[in-house]
Amino acid sequence: MLLRRTGRVAALQVALALGVVLMLIGAVTFLFDIHVQNGEISGQLSGVVASADDVTDAPPGMALAIRTLSGNVAVSDRAPAATTRLLDGPLGYSDVHDGGADYRALVADRDGTRIVALLDLSPWQNGRQRLLLALAAAEIAGVIGATVVVVMLSRRAIRPLATALSLQRRFVADASHELRAPLTLLHTRAQLAARRADQQDVDEALREHLHGLVADTRALGDVVEDLLLVASLESGVRVPGRERVDPLALCEEVRGGAAAHAASLGIRLDIEAPGQGDAAIIGSRSALRRALIALIDNALAHEKPGGRVLLRVHRDTKSVSVSVTDTGVGLDPHTTEQLFTRFAHGDGHTAGVRHYGIGLALVREIVTAHHGHITVAGAPGHGATFTLTFPAAPP
Repeated sequence: MLLRRTGRVAALQVALALGVVLMLIGAVTFLFDIHVQNGEISGQLSGVVASADDVTDAPPGMALAIRTLSGNVAVSDRAPAATTRLLDGPLGYSDVHDGGADYRALVADRDGTRIVALLDLSPWQNGRQRLLLALAAAEIAGVIGATVVVVMLSRRAIRPLATALSLQRRFVADASHELRAPLTLLHTRAQLAARRADQQDVDEALREHLHGLVADTRALGDVVEDLLLVASLESGVRVPGRERVDPLALCEEVRGGAAAHAASLGIRLDIEAPGQGDAAIIGSRSALRRALIALIDNALAHEKPGGRVLLRVHRDTKSVSVSVTDTGVGLDPHTTEQLFTRFAHGDGHTAGVRHYGIGLALVREIVTAHHGHITVAGAPGHGATFTLTFPAAPP
């Protein structure tokens, strides 16, 4: 979808650029044609004024008026009324509008005789209109043709890339499916080994290693689940399953699963739900649960012992928002976009550089798939707040 959208944007940009170029070419052509016409009109008028002896042989489309030294005035047949008035006007060229028509006039003196010549501009104006129509038709045809060609070429160009991305997504999904079963088995065996070590007299260091193995296998399982969910979202399936989800109940469920881990870190995990309402979210409960878990894991990773992570649920008739707030090291507002880049690194983790993995990137994809949006607020040393906002489900 992104590639096709990119192709359409490229086609539109090329069409707009070509349209601008054609407009410039048309404007230059039109101005040049006007310049040539003005030269021809001026040449005709000056030639008639230089050779006219009487008004009986006025060229087609022209009118003449002559005033002799004795004051006698002669005007050609069907001459506009402005012709006579121009005899008392200034010398030179001028534009005249008379009787609903436009004329170009030349007033000149020759051997004491004043001569006025008017040329009807209607044929020239009709020619300009035909030229404008031809230029407009050529521009429209050129833009349409260029758009069609660019769309075809862009589709052909992105087809191999789209195929490669599809194969990559399929590989991620297939590999994740293959890894899920052995990782689940490995995690179960690690849990059994750690439980048996707790029940027997086993060296403390070995027990710690076994519990660390349990945590590591759980983390690997979470990564596999994230990869599967990402592949599902990118494959065109907006959300894997749609149901009515109560956000407060979902937060209570997630808190129940993460409370023990938070307590082991010396961090409080609380829930607030001001302005109680009954608005719900339509979507995938498992995907929304995964998004909240990722935000809580991120908050716990950046919180210090003795700190607090707060889940806040706000519901009204139009939207449902869930925010996760920590009081930890905070974040730089200028690096907000980097947080949602897969496998990006950032500062502020208690162990040094924080590796974000695909957790926060997956959160944004889940929120987008549910037609919502995510906002981030925070400052260095003042914690951070991630807020997920979704459209409320109809009653």
